[in-house]
Amino acid sequence: MNKPIILLYILFLLSIFGISAQEAYVDYLEGVLEVQTTGSWQELYIGDEIPSNGRLKLSDNGYAELMVGNAVVSLTKDGSYALRDIVKGSSTVQAASFDLKKKLTLSTGHDKWRQEATMGVRGAEATVSTGTGMEDAYTYLEAGMDSMGRDDYDEALVNFEEGWEFFEDHNCLLFTAVCYEQLGEKRNYVRTLEEVDSSSLDREYKSIYGLRMGDLLIRSMDYSGALEVLDDLEGTEMDREESQQLEYLTGTAWLGAGNNANARSAFQKARDLMPSSELGKQAAEALSSL
Repeated sequence: MNKPIILLYILFLLSIFGISAQEAYVDYLEGVLEVQTTGSWQELYIGDEIPSNGRLKLSDNGYAELMVGNAVVSLTKDGSYALRDIVKGSSTVQAASFDLKKKLTLSTGHDKWRQEATMGVRGAEATVSTGTGMEDAYTYLEAGMDSMGRDDYDEALVNFEEGWEFFEDHNCLLFTAVCYEQLGEKRNYVRTLEEVDSSSLDREYKSIYGLRMGDLLIRSMDYSGALEVLDDLEGTEMDREESQQLEYLTGTAWLGAGNNANARSAFQKARDLMPSSELGKQAAEALSSL
């Protein structure tokens, strides 16, 4: 068989099996992840490549991140997954390089709620005492914020967890998730973030939740869920960096949902907000491929 015919044959195979042609491997894992090609299940570990015809099974309250080409896919629920479906679902969604951990909006919002709590405008809850030495949920929130300001996330975590335990304050629950994120406990981060009720958050913390949840849902290939969460952020007060992240994530979600027109509009907004930033360049690159 001559070279042109061989090349055409390879291209033909890729056109049929192109979905499986991307390399996939386990990038992060908590719990148990197994793969089955033929016969018995074999356990996978971080760094293992996943056979293109493999079927995955996540168990033990698992959480896994897979690298599929340039896309990061998160498996957040125990169950079975076909790699072919994962690759197909993630084929248009590329990993963004922005780091949500760096943006906590700790200054303006923190000062605002502390002043309000001092003035007693948060109502009867501010007068509740549990005998723990902390008067209300916002005292725990303030102590946790102060610890995060010193990069002491272990101490901050204790305060936020107690604020949630004693008062069921969703602001404390959100920052419990943020602490897990900073400490590299990804499964706890995801599980805690999923428990947050965004409607119970103070206005200044809604973007912290929405951007993280939108990012997680996109990586889980739940594009409609991501769009719903991101749409709720419209009209929320954000700085330019957060606004750019919102538009980029919105474009990525629309792209995953197969709506190129809406994706193009969102990526254009993300690019125009700060063209010279890394995310602005990624948005421009995404536009060039549409």
